[in-house]
Amino acid sequence: MDINLFRKCIEFYNPWWKQNNSLLGIPVYRRSSYDDIFNSVLSIDQIISVTGPRRVGKTTILKQVVSDLITIENINPFDIMYISMDDPFIYSIRHSPGIFDDIISNFIDYTKDFGSEGKKYIFIDEIQRFDGWELFLKKYYDSKMNFKFIISGSYSSFINIKSKESLAGRIKNFKLFPFSFEEYLTFTLLSDDLSDIRMKESILKSISDLHTIIAPSIFGDFTFEASLTDILSTVNKLAMFEDELFKYFNKYLLYGGFIEGWMMPNEKLQYEYLYQTQIEKILLEDIYLIEDIKNTDVLSSLFFYLAINFTDEFNILSLAEKLKVHRETIEKYLKILEESNLILRLEKYQSNINKASNVKIFLIDHGVRNSILKVREEDILSSPELFNKYIMNLLYVFIQQKGNIVDCKYYRNRDKEIDFIFRSSSGVSACIDIKGRKFFQDLSGKLKIENRILITKDFNISYDNGLLKIPYIIFLLS
Repeated sequence: MDINLFRKCIEFYNPWWKQNNSLLGIPVYRRSSYDDIFNSVLSIDQIISVTGPRRVGKTTILKQVVSDLITIENINPFDIMYISMDDPFIYSIRHSPGIFDDIISNFIDYTKDFGSEGKKYIFIDEIQRFDGWELFLKKYYDSKMNFKFIISGSYSSFINIKSKESLAGRIKNFKLFPFSFEEYLTFTLLSDDLSDIRMKESILKSISDLHTIIAPSIFGDFTFEASLTDILSTVNKLAMFEDELFKYFNKYLLYGGFIEGWMMPNEKLQYEYLYQTQIEKILLEDIYLIEDIKNTDVLSSLFFYLAINFTDEFNILSLAEKLKVHRETIEKYLKILEESNLILRLEKYQSNINKASNVKIFLIDHGVRNSILKVREEDILSSPELFNKYIMNLLYVFIQQKGNIVDCKYYRNRDKEIDFIFRSSSGVSACIDIKGRKFFQDLSGKLKIENRILITKDFNISYDNGLLKIPYIIFLLS
């Protein structure tokens, strides 16, 4: 290994060692999960991992943590090292014996005259590209050396599996999803200097209030009576800007949750960006670096089929017959697509756990679907059936983002169906319906689920005898 080239590479990724203003270009906007990540870096001894799809903002969050360590916590810049395994030079030497030790020793040697005697913070981006990373982290963690590792990876389940095998109890993971509608709206309003100041301030304040009032009830103990007056007051304030909110939401339906896609000057370039970064890069590169794929065409065909028919119920055997492969292949490929952060699986709610069940497949980002099928805004808005599928996909991703949801399934028995049945970590169960089915209340009662949420399209909100009627925009902002 060329030591000089290696050190130049490290210098490149750590400009704060030489430039006091090197952190000025880091985005000011912090995602909703940022505070939990940053506080965990400060307060717990475990390794912190941040996983999620490519281009979802993992690198930005790692650099924001670096910035806040230096500017808020007054950590010596020479006690912090960041390196990316995506760097061409680092990637080319990833199989070199002792490369991980070389990274650490060069960091210590380079900063020995400038760093403190305190904790060293080591950030490693896209760590899944480094062979045996979990064993090296385990070695350093168990050595009780004063190191704090913060890592990221695009192949979430691969990180989690390796963590369970070698790093049990030593690592805490945060999974990042594409920007939610609330994050998209907040970021857009804060970034748009042309927005009406009164509207901007009122919407942002109302979103903050919704977090405080509604979120703990929906995803906690489901007690709305005491706060119903405050909820109605907040919703009424948002209703003043109903037209603007629907315009923002319709754009989000088209753009999806990848922030760099929003910056593209037109729809064509946006779709090209999403296709290249989320389809070509993942399906044609990332997956094959980790998995043994014998039939690449089947994997791509499976994903495209699922994207076209998202939120539908699938029978695994029928799907295998359709694609002319074995059932085991479909099961394996579904798992790979899920691990690579392209899809989410929803299991069927059943009283007999041994009975084979169908599954529903959701997309982790609907904008990727739009890039594949060249969907236009009017295509979604002109079809109530397609619009409901997008809402259902958004709701499931939203539920998955909530860390205190321990279980979520769908119910279907002949013509009777409930979209989502979930249970919070506090043990409270609830169910969601978006189509206003007549049997919803009776069926949920038979299933002994007392708390019911009916997603509506208007701006009216009500709560009566365990049934919450809430507009989809308000739900997604809460």
